[in-house]
Amino acid sequence: MRGIENLPLEVSGLQIPGHCRLKLHKREDLLVQPLDEFVLCDVAGTGMVFMVTMAARSTNFEFMEDQMRAYFGKEHDPQFLSSGLEDYFLGTYYFNRGLYHFDQAGLTHKSEQDHSFSAYRLHDLDPIVYSGGIRLACRCGEKRGNEVFGTTGHPQPTTYTTYVWTYEW
Repeated sequence: MRGIENLPLEVSGLQIPGHCRLKLHKREDLLVQPLDEFVLCDVAGTGMVFMVTMAARSTNFEFMEDQMRAYFGKEHDPQFLSSGLEDYFLGTYYFNRGLYHFDQAGLTHKSEQDHSFSAYRLHDLDPIVYSGGIRLACRCGEKRGNEVFGTTGHPQPTTYTTYVWTYEW
């Protein structure tokens, strides 16, 4: 915390080690093909995910069917953090209720014209703590078996920009 010295930093009741650093992991203007998985951050060691922001643009909103994934350590199977992209940012049904700004998450932009959105999610109340590393990933759309999810089932190439802040120690 800026301006405070010699006091411990706590996030959701967890005391953060004094030698930790807050680091930013950026992916900008990343073009992802339908149903491809892409990495938001890949971090070694021990730490905690603090915040995720995402902006995306496509020719339809089918990309929002994806599920946020966390791969802990050397695990090959993900832990799913949401049942859809809008769920991860605490929204519903392709963000059908419009813009919102809450302490934990918010939708800062949504356009039906160019099928774009931007949103944020803080993990101070529901921390994602890791040791042995973490890889946060997302998919452009979602498929299970032969079923592609969405109103049309045809996600399109999507351009993403993501920022992930992690406390690392």
